[in-house]
Amino acid sequence: MEAERSGGGSRVSPRVDGAPRVRAVIADDEPRARQFLERLLGEMEGVTVVGSAKGGGEALSMIARLNPEVAFLDIQMPDLSGLEVARHLRGDDAPVVVFVTAYDRHAIEAFELAALDYVLKPIKRERLVEAVRRAVQEVGDRQRLSGRQDEALKDLIQRQTAEGRLEPLRRLPVRHRREVRLLDLDQVTRIISRDRLVLACAEGREFLVDYTLQELEERLPPGAFLRVHRAALVNVEAIESYGGEEGVLVLRLKDGTRVEASERRAAEVRRRLK
Repeated sequence: MEAERSGGGSRVSPRVDGAPRVRAVIADDEPRARQFLERLLGEMEGVTVVGSAKGGGEALSMIARLNPEVAFLDIQMPDLSGLEVARHLRGDDAPVVVFVTAYDRHAIEAFELAALDYVLKPIKRERLVEAVRRAVQEVGDRQRLSGRQDEALKDLIQRQTAEGRLEPLRRLPVRHRREVRLLDLDQVTRIISRDRLVLACAEGREFLVDYTLQELEERLPPGAFLRVHRAALVNVEAIESYGGEEGVLVLRLKDGTRVEASERRAAEVRRRLK
C-alpha cells in the first residue's frame, strides 16, 4: 500500500478538552497498511492501539476481548468485511467505527451503519488526525450522555418500541460467508450470546445473527423459544428431556446438547414445558 507521509516523527495531539484518551483496535488484511496505520496512531496523544487484527473475524473476537472505544476497520477483508464487522458491533458498549479503505463506493453504506468517519487510502496524516479527534470527541460525548440518562427516558423508548412491534419472524436471517442465509426456525436448536456475538446453532454449526437476544425474544413466534438464562434461547421443539435436583434444571436437546437453566428462570421454564 502506498501511503502519504507528512512531517517528522513528533507526536501529535488530537486530544479534545475534557475528553478521555481512547483505546483502539485496527483491522486490515494488508500487513503494510496495518503497520503503517498503527505507526501513525502511535504518534498521536489521544489514542492507544491495544490490538491489531488481520481479518474481520479476528477483529470481532479482539473487540469482544479488549473492549476498545474505537475500531479502525478496512472494508475488504477475509471471512468478514469491515461492513459486516460493523453490523455486529451493537449495544451501548460498541466502539466508535472509523473505516479506513481504498474504496469510496462503500461510503453510503458505511454511514448507514452509523460509522463516525470514512478515511480513504492513501492515508493523509492530517486527515487521520481529524478522524481521531472526532472519535475522541464522540467517546467523550457518549460517556457524558450515558451518565445523564434516567429511567424515564428508558421507559419512553421501551414503550415506543413495544407500540411499533414488528411481525414475528418466520425464518431467521444469519450470516454465512458473504451471504445472508434464511434458516427455518425448526432448524435452529438454540440461540446463544458469546463474546458480544449472537450465534444461531443449527446443522451442528454456529451462524452469526444480526439481532440481540432481547430483539429475538420480541420477534420470534410466541412460545417457540424459551429464555433459559441471560445468554441463551432454546427452541422448545428441540428439547428431548429435562430434569435435575436441588433447584438445578438441565435441558437435554435432541442433538445431544445439555443446557442448564439459570436458577432465576428454572421455575418459569418448568412451567412452560408442562
